[in-house]
Amino acid sequence: MSNTSTPRIGFLGLGALGTLIAWHNRALQPLALPRQPQSITPRRLIDRDGIAHDFDLPSWDGTDLDWLIVTTKAGDTLTALTPWQAQLPAVKRIVLLQNGMGQHEQCASWLQQQKSACELWAAISTEGAYRSSSGDRPEVVYAGSGSTLLGKLHPQDTIEPAVVPLPAGFSLCDDIQQPMREKLAINAVINPLTGLYLCPNGELLQQPEYRQHLLQLAGEVDAFFAHQQWPLAAPLTERAVAVATATAANRSSTLQDILAGRPTELAWICGYLLQCADEAGYSLPITAKLYQQLQTDSVR
Repeated sequence: MSNTSTPRIGFLGLGALGTLIAWHNRALQPLALPRQPQSITPRRLIDRDGIAHDFDLPSWDGTDLDWLIVTTKAGDTLTALTPWQAQLPAVKRIVLLQNGMGQHEQCASWLQQQKSACELWAAISTEGAYRSSSGDRPEVVYAGSGSTLLGKLHPQDTIEPAVVPLPAGFSLCDDIQQPMREKLAINAVINPLTGLYLCPNGELLQQPEYRQHLLQLAGEVDAFFAHQQWPLAAPLTERAVAVATATAANRSSTLQDILAGRPTELAWICGYLLQCADEAGYSLPITAKLYQQLQTDSVR
């Protein structure tokens, strides 16, 4: 770790969320780990007031980083990290700030194979952002403010807040697994349904057919979480309705991916739950049917 209270931060994956988090940290002069060799990575963010902010991220030169924040799609984690393998000894902590679960264990195993001393952390965010254009300066719209929690992947690991300078906008969490599962439960309801019906979050409550589907799916996922002894702060049906209401105009990451013709992260959301259910000898028929529909539906 740097001998300073100002952390040095690098970003791997500058899509919508990565751009937003980098903008929050612009005063810390964050660095980019671009796919192609380039001296700067230009970005534009449209804030909540509709004001455009242009900012540039210089490319990382391999010097020490306190945090490497990975905001790629879950399935792209190792593909994105591998080209930087030789420079990872300069990184103190890798943070996976992504939807879904399962990729964290894959990354931990990969780091162990590389004999890397990097600490692996996980983060979740309720911030909302989406890409509105591409080009020399891709544009990201800040769609909804939220919070970002950060913690070591394994809760038994010791955290020393006094000596860990956090990125701007992050809050330390002693047991990140709990909020990760809370978000997984919500994503397992909102994301596939908005992807199926090609609608913003709030429309899931406005259409009777959609709402009934949401309540049935939430009930199924809630029951499975209870079976796994993964406690939720509130019944998932209530929570899903509350989230869809509060984020009515938002487009889920799954909907954004489908509309843009990109692969979704549902393998790390629905697919992860189905894998856990299979290992537990538990059936999730609504989740399985929905996941299969979205995997095979070519009418987009």
